Amino acid sequence: MDEAGCAPLAGPVVAAAVVLPRGAKPRLLRGLTDSKLLSAGERARFFDIIQRIADVGVGLASVEEIDRHNIFHADMLAMRRAVESLETAPDIALVDGRGAPSVACAAIPIVKGDRRSLSIAAASVIAKVVRDRLMHELAGRYPGYGWQSNVGYGTDAHYLGLLRKGPTEHHRRSFAPLTTLFAPDAPSLARFRFEPLAGTPDLRGLELLELRQDLHAVFDANGYHVGQVKNLRSRWTFQAVGYRDDREPVHGAGPCAGCHGERMEAPDPRLLQRLIGALFA
Repeated sequence: MDEAGCAPLAGPVVAAAVVLPRGAKPRLLRGLTDSKLLSAGERARFFDIIQRIADVGVGLASVEEIDRHNIFHADMLAMRRAVESLETAPDIALVDGRGAPSVACAAIPIVKGDRRSLSIAAASVIAKVVRDRLMHELAGRYPGYGWQSNVGYGTDAHYLGLLRKGPTEHHRRSFAPLTTLFAPDAPSLARFRFEPLAGTPDLRGLELLELRQDLHAVFDANGYHVGQVKNLRSRWTFQAVGYRDDREPVHGAGPCAGCHGERMEAPDPRLLQRLIGALFA
């Protein structure tokens, strides 16, 4: 057994259970390992092979269950459902990680099991491909969060999508930054403007909004989003953001594009004010 999707900000957690054929290692599975070490094409190829030759079970735990029970217990629930959906009940289960779900057979957790057990590696591929395809489908229905590439993980594009559009029904409300940005007592984000800025930004009340420890969104005094400050390889860097007429963001553009890529000592509004201000001096 293995899972995919414990860390993302959105989407369910998906678990898979795989019982490979008895006997020697199938030649078709040569090269199979932890799904994170495989390319998307390799995962898709192994996914089809595993479905064809093995007994495969898949289980999901919804966003509601993640928020209600926490991610660990939701993960265990998804694994239990995966085992229960197998055609034949197993005698023993090998589980990737340190925890094991409550199932009808003995269950043995194995740290880094997806690199030590072929059946766990197979389960990791099934879980990863099923979840990725689900998130790609949702990306078409909920554009603006980058799910077609980040599959719900907390990338810069996903954070910016949350700021611009707010959370969807598929976001995990118990995960940061949703617990802070969209808490009932959180300051309103309505003051921020994600649209083209004609002219010079007003730097008198420059504001940095922390999204992650390594990422801060930058707004001018009128609430226009003009960029972000990000820690890259232990160095703070300003990244300009502009907006098209259809209000879609363009990285490296906008009124502060001349400062794009400039380094800073810290995410400090005063330092940023001097940096951007030099553009318009």
